[in-house]
Amino acid sequence: MAYCENEFNQQLERKWLHRAFASMFILSLVLIVVLYCIFLPDLDEHIFLNGVLTDAINFLIVVAIFVIVQKANLSTTAYVHLSLGLTLWTAGLTFDLLDEILTQPLFIGIYVEDILRTAGMLLTCYGLKLTMADLKRTQQRLSKELTTDYLTKIANRRFFYQHMQQVQTQRFTLIIIDIDFFKSINDEFGHDVGDKVLTELAALYSKAFSQECVFARLGGEEFAVFVPGDDQQFAIELSQQLLAIARTIELKKQRKVTVSIGVSFKTANESLTEVVKRADQALYKAKNSGRDQYNLA
Repeated sequence: MAYCENEFNQQLERKWLHRAFASMFILSLVLIVVLYCIFLPDLDEHIFLNGVLTDAINFLIVVAIFVIVQKANLSTTAYVHLSLGLTLWTAGLTFDLLDEILTQPLFIGIYVEDILRTAGMLLTCYGLKLTMADLKRTQQRLSKELTTDYLTKIANRRFFYQHMQQVQTQRFTLIIIDIDFFKSINDEFGHDVGDKVLTELAALYSKAFSQECVFARLGGEEFAVFVPGDDQQFAIELSQQLLAIARTIELKKQRKVTVSIGVSFKTANESLTEVVKRADQALYKAKNSGRDQYNLA
């Protein structure tokens, strides 16, 4: 409810900003034209020979950019800087355009045009810088979301198998972990408890692995670990540690969480599919042998 209210307030604020800048943009152009009418200027007989066409094109380009900015989904800070910058820039171009058609006071041509145009360019450039920073942050966020499991906040299946494909020419150890009787946990205690088990187990396991390892949730109650190298003794010790860590999570009625683990080792000429298949087979053997244990392929 609070999120919806905040979103609604942001939309109202954005609409107010759009109306304010659109009004300011139009009023600034109207005021400039009125200013010239007050001075009662004389038309130049050869207006298309002194740069008016070029100035008109520049004016229309900046106006078009202003319209695009009004329709773009930008952060408030970037939107304000771009809109204000383009408004000042357009005002300077308007003076410049009218200067080619009508007679204007000397101080406008010397000071006002250049000050407005330069200030508008600077603000617009800074607004573009803010926009690029926003785009970079959005790209990083989306990239992280695509490779991160939404519940446990560890790597997801996509990221894990992409990493495995990149290192499939190397020797490594694959460990697959499956929570025992997870369906009964959901049925007996509720899905909220099941989700809590997943997140707590993922958090505890993440602390047990070195930075060279890749830990991911493959889906449901199944996790996987990529360990560089094929040291069998290290894999045994790590598997025993993972079994012990799972038992530290207690459910209601004094029931503890247990896991089953399957381990396979990548040989030099073995395909990735074969490594995964052997780890799955080892996992099934661990489950069929009573669970709460590991099995080496």
